[in-house]
Amino acid sequence: MTWGLAWRNIFRNPRRTTITFLAIASGMVALVVFGGFMEFTFWGLRESTIRTQIGHIQLHRKGYAARGAAAASSYLIGDFQSLEALLLRIPHVEVVTARLTFAGLISTGDQTLTCKGTGVLPRSEEELSTFETLIAGQPLSQGPPEGGIIGSELAKALGRQVGEALTLLTTTLDGTINAVDFQLAGIGQTGSLEYDSVFVKLPLGTVQRLLNTTEVETVVVLLDETERTREAAAAIREAIGEKGLDLELQTWDQLAPFYHRVVAMYRGIFRVIKIIIASIVLFSIANTMTMSVFERVRELGTLRAIGARRGRILRLFFAEGFLLGAAGAMLGIGAGTVVALAINYAGGISIPPPPGMSRGYVALILLDPHVIGSSFVSTVVVATGSAIYPALKAIRLNVVEALQHT
Repeated sequence: MTWGLAWRNIFRNPRRTTITFLAIASGMVALVVFGGFMEFTFWGLRESTIRTQIGHIQLHRKGYAARGAAAASSYLIGDFQSLEALLLRIPHVEVVTARLTFAGLISTGDQTLTCKGTGVLPRSEEELSTFETLIAGQPLSQGPPEGGIIGSELAKALGRQVGEALTLLTTTLDGTINAVDFQLAGIGQTGSLEYDSVFVKLPLGTVQRLLNTTEVETVVVLLDETERTREAAAAIREAIGEKGLDLELQTWDQLAPFYHRVVAMYRGIFRVIKIIIASIVLFSIANTMTMSVFERVRELGTLRAIGARRGRILRLFFAEGFLLGAAGAMLGIGAGTVVALAINYAGGISIPPPPGMSRGYVALILLDPHVIGSSFVSTVVVATGSAIYPALKAIRLNVVEALQHT
């Protein structure tokens, strides 16, 4: 009976109720659309980080994570082929590749710049670098045997074009100076100005000769789905433990501090937006229900006179607040879904390059169930809570005065 009476009460003044519904629905549309934009941004940043740089899982010799950069020659992995065969038997593992990095100088003969080089297995690296754009030339697997790819900003600074020769200079693992010439097979772009200004990619064999080693520094694993990372990491730990291999692994979320900083920033912004929308909903519903109290003074007095307890009056107002919030939020979800689908159908939202990036992107709106669900719950909770003040005014009415009210 309480719910039925509450539903009828909220439509006593259809115009005011409609305005309240519109305020709640508008807030829900903002939450659904901005939340969906935020989730797409998280997804894009996560996948670009994984598939351009770090993979889902990386394996190193034990101790590398703590001291690898300072003593790389002591933490290299031998017999990569056996380890690759072992990892490819694990469910959800799609690609296993190896890398060997170095820092050095890259020269045209007239100009010399610092660079960060990586030796890769060309064919498997193409599977990993799906978010890396080749803006000129060919991938390593199709280029010359002694070919290499450099970043677009680095190519611009060196003034070199595809097909021209470059020289790399670095120290081997035993400390001697070594150099190698290579032909520029392609120019790549990741979107990060900083990374595009230093990166050089060469076939793994070329870098092994440059550093005078037959071992690799990092084994990178790419999975079929990012959501399988924890499951696959547990299986890999078990496999290397059974084989007694002196290896440690790190997952992508341990290797991507920048991603977590961006997520924390966006979630902070989303919380501020939620607070603003919650305030709008709170005052809209509180105003609607306070006006309702003034219009229903005699009715409330009559209910009290025939024996209705204060608790029942409280439940009635809380039910009205809940129904206002739930109905408005459902309308908002429907409208937000339509807006999101319309944006996606129109091709998304063009986002200019963020600071430090060389290219923008097109953002879509993801209809994320968690975002929609949490927004719905928070809206209903705020709407229900907004009934507290008018409910307290209602139960404090003097029964005799309320019955005499005109």
